[in-house]
Amino acid sequence: MSDPQRVEVFKAQTRNVRQLEKTWTHINRQLNVLIAKNDENGIVIQSKLLALIYCGLAESLFSKIIHTPNGLDLNSISQIKRRINAKGIKEGWLKASDLALARVASQRSNHIPNVKKKLEQLINDYIFDPSLIRNKLAHGQWVSALNSDNTDINADATAEIEAITVIDLYKKKSALDKLSAMLEDLIKSPNKAHPRDYWIHLADLEERQREMEAWTIDKKKQRLFEKKYTPA
Repeated sequence: MSDPQRVEVFKAQTRNVRQLEKTWTHINRQLNVLIAKNDENGIVIQSKLLALIYCGLAESLFSKIIHTPNGLDLNSISQIKRRINAKGIKEGWLKASDLALARVASQRSNHIPNVKKKLEQLINDYIFDPSLIRNKLAHGQWVSALNSDNTDINADATAEIEAITVIDLYKKKSALDKLSAMLEDLIKSPNKAHPRDYWIHLADLEERQREMEAWTIDKKKQRLFEKKYTPA
């Protein structure tokens, strides 16, 4: 890959992320209507569509970030892609954060190891490889997932697809947004935006996840029902 190619990939993924964010918002509005109506079948269908959008958004957003112009060098980008191909997207995030942290000129001796440890924890906790869900759903396996040879039911994948809920997707996207902001700062502005905003992003991520621990689909239904029937 050349540097002009890197810039074109960045621009393309920026457009993709923008459109996927709009699509997420659109499907979420439709879900809110279905939840307020207690339309269980509609909720399941739209939740799986939202899962597909999340998978695409997670991949496009990460690709956009690592291709940021004037960020990582081309060799580093190649290393990240090789790691993803060999071990999956989570390992790609870990590799990208390691390479980006190497560009931070911190005067505090404990800053880089502390950030490295925290990012590893957050990536392991919140980043997952969306390719399984994406591939199964994209191949029409919306209820029963098959094994790679299409000779039998894949029970684990079937259970994972069945367990998809809009609440889980909200939690994943909230964490993805903040982790992406942290990684983008490290790559784009390691010695200005990163030291300025890292703790803000971290506090927001952790506070939001704590708040969302109490979220359930039943509580969301109740809020939407009350909103629908509250007099103006």
